Amino acid sequence: MQTEVAPTALALPLVAVLDRVGLGMTNAAIGAAMNLSVDTVKSHLRQVYNRLGTANRVQAFARAWQSGLLTRSAPVGAPPALTDEQMLILRIWAAGGNRPDVARALEVRERAAELYEDAVLNVFGARKRVVAVRRALEHQLIDPAGDTLAELTTPLAADSSQGRTRHHWPKGAAGVSGPVATTPTEPNQRSDPLERAVAVLRSARGLAVHLGALAGLPKVPSLAEVLAGSAPRGPVPTVVRLVHQALALSVPCALVLPAAAVDPDHAVGVVGLEAAWSCAVRQGAYNGTAAYVVAAHRLGAPADDLLVVCTTDQAPVAGEAGFRRVLTTTNIVPRTEPRCTPVPELNALQRRIAELAAEGLTIAEIGGRVHAGEYLVRHRLADLRRRAGAVDDAHLAVRLITTKLIGTQRLRAELPDRVPELDQSGRAVITLICTGTMSEAGANGVGLSLREARTIEARVVRALSWRGSRTHAAAVALLTGIVTLPPTNSVPSMEPMVPVP
Repeated sequence: MQTEVAPTALALPLVAVLDRVGLGMTNAAIGAAMNLSVDTVKSHLRQVYNRLGTANRVQAFARAWQSGLLTRSAPVGAPPALTDEQMLILRIWAAGGNRPDVARALEVRERAAELYEDAVLNVFGARKRVVAVRRALEHQLIDPAGDTLAELTTPLAADSSQGRTRHHWPKGAAGVSGPVATTPTEPNQRSDPLERAVAVLRSARGLAVHLGALAGLPKVPSLAEVLAGSAPRGPVPTVVRLVHQALALSVPCALVLPAAAVDPDHAVGVVGLEAAWSCAVRQGAYNGTAAYVVAAHRLGAPADDLLVVCTTDQAPVAGEAGFRRVLTTTNIVPRTEPRCTPVPELNALQRRIAELAAEGLTIAEIGGRVHAGEYLVRHRLADLRRRAGAVDDAHLAVRLITTKLIGTQRLRAELPDRVPELDQSGRAVITLICTGTMSEAGANGVGLSLREARTIEARVVRALSWRGSRTHAAAVALLTGIVTLPPTNSVPSMEPMVPVP
């Protein structure tokens, strides 16, 4: 626990330096703006740390702001919608915490914590933590007074200082992976995810489900079979069972459709929910929030009294519409059954080039390894893509690995000790990459725009590939089981897939 030090008044130069820190300026930029040397700026910051009893720039700015030592700037625009996990991350930063503290608090690995932190920065359009914390303070989204890292980073600790409930992420849930709300009086509750979800549903006046939450679910028994108890309940995904429970409790349900032109009848037919919806609302191309507002109106209840089930990327959109009870799902992107063509024969050079590409080496690096020019390497890879029916090198690597046409010994030897954790949108995007369907239609099918999918792709590649290679990330996802494709002795020649949300 960090020792609290009563803040004292700061000299004007120190206040000026700290104010510029809150704008995300570097020491060099602050020095140039104030006509100071970089060493003088560093000296000023050390004085600030000592007087405020803080450990870093973010904590120093947050404490000075909270103590009234800085002139508070007015917020710009409407406050963004944040999940409780994002609120917790902001408070950890304001308390002087870093990525290991975030990982410990959320019970995830540091690579996964990086994705969570990037999401917070993206919400505020910031590149630095201190800027995100400043904007959160401006909008009064956090009140870090009295927060300590020891309390904030305790997994599953009750979060009563903000007047909110904490969420945690149950592991291995079939359909709903979190966040699932737990009350402060029961902070360590780890019951079945369906039981917790139904407990929230019983106090709700309606249920809204985004169609993306049903994407990729396996075909399940019909609703009549499930309610009659004649079908096994184990294989039924949690999100489907939750809708079944809503029907049994006579809770009205609304279906929120993505903006893309998709076929909702097929999606709800697969999961046996054809007759479950009392209304359906399609999102607009540029205003997805409006659909949730309309859904709440048609269900005849305020958004605060409703429960929404959606994909991770839709949670902020639902939050902007006033929904406070939000469950996010972890679904696998659906696949079409492939048609198979004869296996192309690979000579030693082609096999070696493909193996090196799968390991994430660049064209120049591959050429140096096989003692060939870059033109030859590009030509060989293009020929392999054509023969295997792959759209790019990542798709090619996945197809050759699944058909065991290239060796994976070196790839397996370099795999991380722990499998990187990805959220639902991250798994959806890496599956699109592995199946060669990273397109506007493919992204829309999982509830994302192509631009959003590309942004998520950058984070996923960074998390999975220490080389920063898209092809290597796809191979790692396949070998670690993040993406599961059926093994075959032939190269699948798949038609372009449009995932059904």
